[in-house]
Amino acid sequence: MKIIFLNAWQGQIPQVKDFILENISTTDIFCFQEYDNPKKDIFCLDYLKDDYQYFFDHQKIGKEASYNVTFVKNNLKVLENKTVGKEDKKIGLGIFTKIKTSKNNILNIVNFHGLAYPGHKQDTPNRLRQSQSIVNFLKDYSGSKIVGGDFNLDRDIKSTQIFEENGYISLIKKFNITNTRNRFSWEKYPNSKQHFADHLFISPEIKITNFTVPYNEVSDHLPIILEFNP
Repeated sequence: MKIIFLNAWQGQIPQVKDFILENISTTDIFCFQEYDNPKKDIFCLDYLKDDYQYFFDHQKIGKEASYNVTFVKNNLKVLENKTVGKEDKKIGLGIFTKIKTSKNNILNIVNFHGLAYPGHKQDTPNRLRQSQSIVNFLKDYSGSKIVGGDFNLDRDIKSTQIFEENGYISLIKKFNITNTRNRFSWEKYPNSKQHFADHLFISPEIKITNFTVPYNEVSDHLPIILEFNP
């Protein structure tokens, strides 16, 4: 099974469509952040809708907004869908999908987008509470767990360590990923170059077959790609 997480930057880079098209035949689940409303601002719904179910929600807080969508191949059964963080105006937004795989295993996925402000990627009380709220949400669910997306967090801070303290594996750390951003981000903020924002946390029983964060320029974030035995 293959899952891709990507902050798509509202499709501002036309090549994002090529990237998605290149991966459709091999990808079971796409988790996009900064997608914008699929009914209003379509940059990929028109060529995913025939083969995928999609689950969308958004949250607007002042000038900030989180737009997330999760696309799940039609051959996978979605047992449950919820929004995480919708009622809390001080944390980000997640799309939760509980899926039954072809081998009848349960897979719990949270596609998360943490709020960008304050502009740094360090701990704040709300970011700490945000991480703990995701852990708390998933604790009563049985089955494998995958939590990924643009958390707007640096790598070695308490807000990411909370997941590890609760039994999750950080694949960004495990695979020694050096950055999840690219030149679009660095050129926009030359005086505060940030290497991390995106993360992927998994429960330890998941059998990884491949994990990559390839450098490309289809967004101002890099895609996170996980392949595993379901």
